[in-house]
Amino acid sequence: MKRALIGGGLLAGLGALILLIALFAGGSSPKGWIARTFPKTGPDTYRSSDGPLRTAERIAGKHKPDDRVTDPTGVYLRYRSAIVGVRPAGAGSRITVDTPARGYARYHSSLGGRWGGPGGRASTFRGGGPGEGK
Repeated sequence: MKRALIGGGLLAGLGALILLIALFAGGSSPKGWIARTFPKTGPDTYRSSDGPLRTAERIAGKHKPDDRVTDPTGVYLRYRSAIVGVRPAGAGSRITVDTPARGYARYHSSLGGRWGGPGGRASTFRGGGPGEGK
């Protein structure tokens, strides 16, 4: 009986330690780190004195994105719970942090064919029917 209590206590302690590590390790969304690192200029909008490529590298170095798109309008980082847009603004860059649905809507012209939609899934559904028009 005493051994079972000790074993249970050790398991509970290990579980608590894992939970604390998960809570304080930063998670997969870069939103909190961006808010602590860059000056806020508006709702979910921040400013960097570095250009878009350097700023996106800093963010991606701290929080690895699931995907990245770079085009002439900026750099876009996709995470499970956020889309980060880093676009040129004067001598620096403007950073926006959006939900996937909002980020896709905001940057559709740059991301449309790449990520496929608000869920980040490629547009592969081709409809039903007898096969005409496919």
